[in-house]
This record gives sequence, C-alpha cells and structure tokens, in this order.
Amino acid sequence: MRRWEIALAAGATVCLVLGALWIHRGELPKHELLLTDGGCRTPVTVIEPPAGIAPAGSVVVIHGLSANRRLMTYLGEDFAGHGLRAYLLDLPGHGDSVEPFTFARAQQCATAVVELLIRNGTIEPNTTILLGHSMGAAIAIRMTDREPVAAVIAISPGPLSLPQRMPANLLVFSAQHDIGLLKREAESLQQAAGGNRTQPEDFAQQRAFELKQVPHATHSSLILDHEVAHQSEMWAMQVLFPSISTETLILNLDLATYETYNQGRRRLAGAIIGFVGLLLLFPFTASLAGKFASPPSSGMDGPHPSSALALVEGFAFAFVSVLLLMLGTPIKFLRIYTGDYLVCLLLIVGVLLLLVSRKETVAHFSITTRQMLAAAVLGFAVILGFGAWLNWQMTDAWLNAPRWLRFVGLLPILWIYSYAEEVALGPVQAGKRRVLRFAIFLLLRLELWAACAVAVYAFGSGHILIVILFTFLLAFSILQRLATDALRLRIGSAPAAALFSAILAAWFVAAVFPLT
Repeated sequence: MRRWEIALAAGATVCLVLGALWIHRGELPKHELLLTDGGCRTPVTVIEPPAGIAPAGSVVVIHGLSANRRLMTYLGEDFAGHGLRAYLLDLPGHGDSVEPFTFARAQQCATAVVELLIRNGTIEPNTTILLGHSMGAAIAIRMTDREPVAAVIAISPGPLSLPQRMPANLLVFSAQHDIGLLKREAESLQQAAGGNRTQPEDFAQQRAFELKQVPHATHSSLILDHEVAHQSEMWAMQVLFPSISTETLILNLDLATYETYNQGRRRLAGAIIGFVGLLLLFPFTASLAGKFASPPSSGMDGPHPSSALALVEGFAFAFVSVLLLMLGTPIKFLRIYTGDYLVCLLLIVGVLLLLVSRKETVAHFSITTRQMLAAAVLGFAVILGFGAWLNWQMTDAWLNAPRWLRFVGLLPILWIYSYAEEVALGPVQAGKRRVLRFAIFLLLRLELWAACAVAVYAFGSGHILIVILFTFLLAFSILQRLATDALRLRIGSAPAAALFSAILAAWFVAAVFPLT
C-alpha cells in the first residue's frame, strides 16, 4: 500500500465526516409519504419551512424525464426556506416509484397527487404553485386545465401541446445552451401568452407571464442555479402577495435569502464534499483489490492495439449500429425507456469490435477466479457506497427491486462491450501514452454519442434522452474510465477490469433511465 493512497484515504474520511456534518446542520424538517389515488402509488417528500414559520403556501415540484424527486431537493429546500411547504414527487418509472412509465401515466399520477392534496385540504389552490423541469414543466402546464392553481413555474419545458387556456401567472425559464427544440418550446409559450406581462395588476388578475433567458446555463444546470431559485421565489411572492409593492417583496426576500442561501449551499457543498471523499477513497480500495487478486509481476495483460484503427472501427460500427437499430430494438424485454436502445447499441458495437480483433481478443483473455472476484467485490462496493451517498442528498441512485432486476439483465450485455473497449484500448501505460489512451477512450465514447445524436436528428429515432443526458454521460464516462484503469493497472486483467466497468455501467443505466 503506497503512502499517498493511505493519505488520500485519511483525507477521504475527513471529507465524509465534514460533508455529513454540513448536510445535517443545514437540513430542514422533512418526511416521506406514499400517496395512493387514481390507481397511482406516488412517493412524495414533504419539506417544511424552518421551525416556527407558518407556511405561506405550497409548491409542488415535478421532476423531468430520467430525473427524480431527490434531484429537485435543492429547489424544494430553497422554497421551504422562504416559507412555502414543498412537495417533491417521483413520477412512474422514476426514483422510488415501482410503476411503469409512460408520458400519459406520468401526467395522470402527477395530477392525481395534486387533486388528492386539494381534496383532503392539505393544499389550497389559490396559494399553490406548480414547479416543473423539462417533462415536469410540460406536465405542470397541462395540469392547469383540470386544476387551476395560483401560478406555474416552468423550467426549460419539454415538448407539449398548448393547454386549452394559458396557466395563471406563468413563469418560464430557458437555458442559453439548451437544445433548440426546448428553446423553441419556451418561445412558443411566450407567443401564445402575447408577450411578457409583469405589472402588479397582471398578478392580481392572474394573467402575468414572463420568459427569462438564463445565460451560460444548460438544460440540467437550471435546477441548481441560485438565480433561477431566487427569481422563482420572487415570482411566487408576487403571486401570493399582489397587493404588496415589488420593492418591499424584494427587500423581504433578500433578507430571508441570506440564511436560506447559506443553508442550501452548505447542504449542497456537504453533499459534494462527501462525494469527493468517496473518490479519494477509491485508490486505497483498488489497491486492496489488487493485493487480493495477486496479479502477475509483469503487469502486462495483452498487446498494444492500433489507436487509429480503433477510432476508425468505432466510428464505423457506431453508425452501422444505429442503422441496424432503425429496424427495431431486440432487447426491449428489459423495459428501460431509451436505456434498452443504448445498451443494444453498445452490444452491437462490442460484438463487432471483438470480431474484427479476434487475435487481440484471445490474447487479452487471461483471468483467474481471484481477479474476477476482486473486480466484482470492488464494483459492488462502489455502487453501494456511491449509491447510498447520492441517494441521501443529491439524486436517487439506490436501486429498488425492479431496478435490481434490470441490473442483472444488463450486466452480461454490458460486459461484452466493456471487454471490447478494454481490448481496443490495450493495457494501461504511463506518461504521455496513458494520456493518449484516455483521449482515445473519450473519442470512442463521443463517436457513440454522436451516432445516437445523428439517429435522433437525421433518422428520427426518438431517443433524444441520450442527447439531453450528454453532461451526465460524459461525467460518468470519465469517472468510470479512471476507476477502471486504476483497477486494471493493479490486477493486470482486461476481463476482470471489464467486469468492474460493466457493474458501474449497469448501475448507471438501471438507476438513471426510466422503467417502462
């Protein structure tokens, strides 16, 4: 065990303890519900204002496609910190919900929750705000045809058919770097509303509208943007208190924001610090796995392939795969929205790469039971550790029973692609060669994503979720490769490293993509 690994492990412990303390100090009162109505079973997190503050109203927060209620915690807690009780929902097929996802079902269950809360007197329509992101924003806008509420805040709304009448007091956010389809959707709402209307009398008559363009923002970054939260809360205050001057509301909101902002940022910073702590702990645990695996002293696990050839083959096979998938997705039995398409693409590319590199495939296939066991144990330790931490504060990454079933089905398929990728990249090297190897990896992954994007925009595949998730896919890919390389360097086995990589990939797909 190297000294720097022990030092990182000690630093990781400090980060985890510090992160947990910051999260605990900044937490607001909350409790969990399972609301059943309209044939739906919807998990709901209720976040209360600080002790001693009577709620001035309610905000119902609806997440987007491939998201979950925990991902909306920052917005929910920010509203709660300003005196509104927040209700965060998990739509069918997302987060903790065990029901299958369809767009119609998501709309139905979100509406059923709001109707139930109104019916039992938990919320009052004239003091309730619907806030949604992406698909959730489209649902919130359409919902007002049945359930008129005080206001709707739509953050980067997804594609929708316009409601029969515009929602009362509608605020729309559009990100500068969002995809064109969603930016045009926001602009169409502005046109339908007849332009911006933000005078006090507009709020009093429930006809206010504003489209806010957010510079330097992406589709996903909006839900963690402090200015978006602050302007949303200002809009809510103008809706709930139309008789109070805007200047007075701004002053009161700014005074209340100081502590709320600090608490929210402390919670978010604590979650990030703990996540970094888990990253710092990985080299130590990888070395433990290497010691158990007892790798060969040479550390060589196969030949060095041609990087240029790997890129050409990866490019060709990615586009061949999307063309083949225009005929249909053969593994729809997994019932993962868009995830089955992505996994099938990886399977086809992986098989083709292994077929054209048969000699290298055989040469790299050197394993022992100890190596595979070490990789498997470390892989499960990683997904359980990171899943538990992320699930606490940041996003729902802890698999429920239906997602574990998908994980089991995904693992052997993703091992094939992961092994093909290990063969194409060759053994982990040092210095500039290692940097070049990592660059080749990123280009291979970018080729896959580009093929999916072409399939969406040129062939109308409909799997735009892969395009929207670009930032998450990139971040996961980078961390996955760094971790896999660290393990492969210590155990000297491409198949074992592929097993570890496949465990991470199966977890990501099972946790992130909606279940149908």
